Amino acid sequence: MAEKRGGLEKMRYDFPTEAVLEVQIKNKWYRVTSREFRSFDGKRRYTKPVKQPSQGMRDLNELKWETIDYTGPLYMFASNEEVIPVYNEKIVATPYYEKTNKISGSR
Repeated sequence: MAEKRGGLEKMRYDFPTEAVLEVQIKNKWYRVTSREFRSFDGKRRYTKPVKQPSQGMRDLNELKWETIDYTGPLYMFASNEEVIPVYNEKIVATPYYEKTNKISGSR
C-alpha cells in the first residue's frame, strides 16, 4: 500500500544501523530504532565495537566499544526530506503522519 501513497523511495541511513542507537530526552539516554534515530530532533549517539569480534574470542568483556555523538542530517519521519534542527527533543513528523495520528486518536 505504500506505493499508492508515493512511498517508493528507499530510506537513507547515514549511520551504522547495526550499532546501539540512542537519543537523549531530558538528560537521559534511550535506545531507539533506526527509523526514530534518523528523525529525532535532539542529541543522538551510537555505540559500536571498535572492531568486529574474532571467531575465537572467549570473553566478550575483551571487546572494546566506542560511542560517537551523531551530528548527521535530520530527516522527517518516514521520508528522505531533510529539515533544519531546532533541538526540541521530538521526532520530526511528516504532515501525513500528523494527520493520520490525529484521525487515529479520535477513534
